Amino acid sequence: MELLAHARRTIRDEGVLSVAAKAQRFARQRATSSYARARLRAATREAQTVEQAIELAFTFNVGDLTIKPIQWRPEITGLLAVLEERRPQTVLEIGTCLGGTLFLLTRVASDDALILSVDLLHGLYGGGYSPAKEPLYRGFARAQQRIELVRASSQEESTRDRVQELLGGRTIDFLFIDGDHRYEGVKRDFELYSPLVSANGLIGFHDIVEGPESSVGGVPRLWAELKASAGDVREIVADRNQGSGGIGLIEKSALAVPAA
Repeated sequence: MELLAHARRTIRDEGVLSVAAKAQRFARQRATSSYARARLRAATREAQTVEQAIELAFTFNVGDLTIKPIQWRPEITGLLAVLEERRPQTVLEIGTCLGGTLFLLTRVASDDALILSVDLLHGLYGGGYSPAKEPLYRGFARAQQRIELVRASSQEESTRDRVQELLGGRTIDFLFIDGDHRYEGVKRDFELYSPLVSANGLIGFHDIVEGPESSVGGVPRLWAELKASAGDVREIVADRNQGSGGIGLIEKSALAVPAA
């Protein structure tokens, strides 16, 4: 049924000519994803610490399938140290790409956490993953965790509504915004999802360091505005001259954000 649904989407989006070839490719990718999920589960039994999980995320691959985070290692390490102390029970990541950061978030979230991913197929700034990868990404969950994958534009109110539905009345303990990097896009994500963050929750942004627009977009501009208004912020930056990256963290309580 899933293969048939994928074929129907292909017909709708791209026409009938390539349906058979694309369906075969999808089946191969799904098989690779399922195999990678089993391999990763076996590897995580040996990766008991956060440091070991980071090494696994940066080095794991099955053929050309990798989950390497698009992060500077010292920065994601610093972020995980903050979250390991907080053990968030609800996490929302906007922008998942290869899945490495999503995997690492499961390592520091609570054992029964709800972890949501919103990602847009063919999105700008590295966004989008094949639906064939869903078995692998759902397999990141450990203990009693639950991962929900929302493959849609984070900019749409309908997507925000879907996230609220999945939260089931809960609020978000950690929101990580790493999707559309254009100024209007990252601001829209902030405005749509920050009201869903709990009063004591944490909001993170990736790519706060000044750099080429193709890498960081308008994130540094929005971050500068938030810093000026909030004051109480934390920056995790390996090198101010690296031209991309950098993680900015703001406590929800430091922002004048309307309640959900």
